[in-house]
Amino acid sequence: MSSPRLSVLIANYNHGHYLPKCLAGLQGQTFRDFEILITDDGSTDGSPALIQEYAKKDSRFKPHYFPSNLGLVAASANLLGRVSGTYLYSGAADDFVISKDFFEKAVTALDRDPRPAGFYGINGILQAETDKLNMLCGTAEVEGYNTPLQCAEGFLKCRSIITSPSCIWRSQPFLDCWAKDNEALFARLGPQIDFFVCHALAFKHGMIYEKTPFACQRVFASKTNYSANMHLWETASRYAEMEKGLRATGVTYPGMEADWPRWRAFWMTDTIRKSGVRL
Repeated sequence: MSSPRLSVLIANYNHGHYLPKCLAGLQGQTFRDFEILITDDGSTDGSPALIQEYAKKDSRFKPHYFPSNLGLVAASANLLGRVSGTYLYSGAADDFVISKDFFEKAVTALDRDPRPAGFYGINGILQAETDKLNMLCGTAEVEGYNTPLQCAEGFLKCRSIITSPSCIWRSQPFLDCWAKDNEALFARLGPQIDFFVCHALAFKHGMIYEKTPFACQRVFASKTNYSANMHLWETASRYAEMEKGLRATGVTYPGMEADWPRWRAFWMTDTIRKSGVRL
């Protein structure tokens, strides 16, 4: 049996309330040649039974169930170890795809151009408690292919942002960046891990950008309040590790050293605002 063109990765822990919308967005895609890898991390809210019902009706579902909650590091390792597609989409159980031709556009673009690590577009940020759209993310220097230099300069100047819910990746570079160092990356980067991987791959290979909304990401007020979840100095340490990893890609441009401190200031200011601390 041939491998699917695309592997979809979903880690779930007690997000049964959001799963139907997440899975409906996948099943509604015009592109059909993909597998849906779900790792349920010991949910206690009825999620396993819900996932099993989907798997009975759609052979593309390939669930794995942890008997107890092992955490995101273990769930990620399980998912990354089961990828068989040429391309992959990594989403959260509470995120959802809103464009029916997202997968088709991405696969077509990546089949046509071997240079970029992936394809991305606009991602909506939805406040979970109010179900209202807060903002849109997903920008680039230009539409179409952005070179590694354009991706690096745009990111450091805070003009280009890649968010994972609106990205489709080539599997091999993604796995090379994340899967081979899963535990160590989580230890160094914590919640910034996917943010780092998105831009490390862009710095190395470039990306294709389309200015189209493709997905929505739910954020929870309690989880985005950094004063409640993470000490600000710990967050600063995560960004320092991210900078170290991005510098290691070797991309340089005139004025880059002046942009690094501005980049640090921008993201730490963002973190402090989310903490509720008045500037």
